[in-house]
Amino acid sequence: MSSIYKRKRNGKNDGYVMYSIYAYDPLKNKKRYFNITLGKIGPTLTWDDCLKQKKELDRVFAIKKGGKQEMQLNSAIKTYLKHKMIHFTTKPPKTSSMKLQNYHLCKFQEIIVKRYGSGIMMKHIDSNILDWYFETREQRLKTSSMIVHKRIIDSFLNWIKN
Repeated sequence: MSSIYKRKRNGKNDGYVMYSIYAYDPLKNKKRYFNITLGKIGPTLTWDDCLKQKKELDRVFAIKKGGKQEMQLNSAIKTYLKHKMIHFTTKPPKTSSMKLQNYHLCKFQEIIVKRYGSGIMMKHIDSNILDWYFETREQRLKTSSMIVHKRIIDSFLNWIKN
């Protein structure tokens, strides 16, 4: 549920209009509060303009409501890589490790997009697609590279499921 309200500072209205919503944040992988300043009421911004902006923001956040399964493949990969850089347990990942993950995920995206189109969503990638994908990659990669590739793709898919 979202709302817009006039912001108060020190008990007085300061003229700014705020938009707030409790929605899913793909980077933090959980729901959180978003507070967005729409602007200051004046000659250039009216309350009706704020209601229109609220309607547009509600539409944007409704898209995010489904979580990671509702993301398109390219945005899911970008979000996953950002998530890996932000949420590390002890120390940040090495740049070579991030380059390797980026390379393998981009190859995954490139091959899937080539066959199924750029608008494919994560919920549409099922076991049949993955079986086909790994069969095509086994022909191209050495066994040791295939193990690393499969581990990176599996890690990405497990992140999507959770």
